[in-house]
Amino acid sequence: MKNIALALLILTGLVHGPESKAQFLTVDTTAYIEWSDNLYLSWKDFRFRKQKSKEERGLALTSVTHSIRGGIFNDEPRFEVKVLFVKKDSWTTDSTSIALLAHEKLHFDIAELYGRKIRKQISELHKRGERDLKVYNKYVRQLLADFKRFSLNYDKETGHGRDSERQNEWFELVFSELERLKQYS
Repeated sequence: MKNIALALLILTGLVHGPESKAQFLTVDTTAYIEWSDNLYLSWKDFRFRKQKSKEERGLALTSVTHSIRGGIFNDEPRFEVKVLFVKKDSWTTDSTSIALLAHEKLHFDIAELYGRKIRKQISELHKRGERDLKVYNKYVRQLLADFKRFSLNYDKETGHGRDSERQNEWFELVFSELERLKQYS
């Protein structure tokens, strides 16, 4: 099984001033699926890719992006963080494996975990009175790099989902962390 989690950082400064309104992201649901507690991905959300050889059996790729928009607005930091599954870039060669689907879904959950870590960091910077957009950008970039390393480690330790015992351990780890950071969902 092959997996990839892509991270995209979008930080846009908002216009300063009393009449300005934040222009936050509206999700195009034909192209993306926004992470939700109530959502469970299905193989219908992935493109089916015919395998070219026996080695390609049971492959899948989950593409996710973090969209972070906001800035300093009336001297207050305001950001919106969305975690999105990218439909056009996500595919599978096996639309019958429940274990593979669960492994891919956990990639999306890991992306949300890091979305929560980003929201928490933004909140902590705000509480400290930070007003420099560059500081927010620095911390977000660090967390996105951590997300990439964490996702790669997940694939490595679970053998891309083949090791069911390690897969269960990762499931427990990710969901305990999601619960711990629930206030940042």
